[in-house]
Amino acid sequence: MGFWSLGAIRQPKAQDIKWRKSPRGEYYRLFMIDDISELSLDGVGGVYLLWHGGLKPSWLVAGATEDLGHSFSELMRDPDIREYDTRGGVYMSWSPIKDSFREGVVHFIAKHTNPTFECDYDSKEDPIPVLLPR
Repeated sequence: MGFWSLGAIRQPKAQDIKWRKSPRGEYYRLFMIDDISELSLDGVGGVYLLWHGGLKPSWLVAGATEDLGHSFSELMRDPDIREYDTRGGVYMSWSPIKDSFREGVVHFIAKHTNPTFECDYDSKEDPIPVLLPR
């Protein structure tokens, strides 16, 4: 086997973590949700991702949490996040993921999306490749 052969290097396959969408098959707009509790996310742990649409869409922030409902409520009150709603809407999705994998998933997302806001995660955790919302 030659020096440059990639046969010995295995890249982990990105996992489809089934980012959640509305019943209509669309991603939720954060600031168009009247009552976040209607999504039944209180006490549900997982990872989340926010992005904005418009002419120059970008990833905003990703995170891991023990309570997605609480985290989304906090994000809805953040004036810096709200500012992006006028730039094509702020979209959100989440995936309920076991606690032991959350930090690695957020590490991967933060590393590959270059979000506008700093993501809080344990950089000592190995990144776990996942497919991003599409």
